[in-house]
Amino acid sequence: MSKLPAMPSLPGIEKGNVFSIESVMARHARPGRHVLLLDEGGGWRGCGTAWKLAEDGHQVTILTPDPLVGKELQRTAADFPLRRTLRQLGVKWLVDVSILEWHGDGVTIVDHNTRDESFVQGVCLVLATTNVATDWLAKELEGSSQPVMKVGDGVAPRQAPYAFHEGRKIA
Repeated sequence: MSKLPAMPSLPGIEKGNVFSIESVMARHARPGRHVLLLDEGGGWRGCGTAWKLAEDGHQVTILTPDPLVGKELQRTAADFPLRRTLRQLGVKWLVDVSILEWHGDGVTIVDHNTRDESFVQGVCLVLATTNVATDWLAKELEGSSQPVMKVGDGVAPRQAPYAFHEGRKIA
């Protein structure tokens, strides 16, 4: 049985229309016309999802605490073409901001430089946030006759190389 990724804590998240990028890309979620996308990673997870949503006709606004969109892609061949393509697709972005609260029809953000708060309207919020440990299967298997060994995101939020390393150690 497949479970969706755990959602991070955010005031107002219970008001609905908040989706993980995994849910959006797997087409489990149906975002509305104007999408707010929180990109905390600065890589392809958030930028690629914004690109796909914009190509599908959504109005996308990227919100990031970083000083530029796609900061983890700097010094790669994707750096400039990514932002150029996002702009050509009509994607807007606000940098150096964090979300304080989801209201169901938009977010309250805070500007890191001025500490000013403002409201940004949107019909849904898509979260490209840091990974959350996904250990539901290990919990379900606790007490079974077979030992359960956790690796990767089953232990803590991390990237694939850590899971490979842990799996090899266990093997």
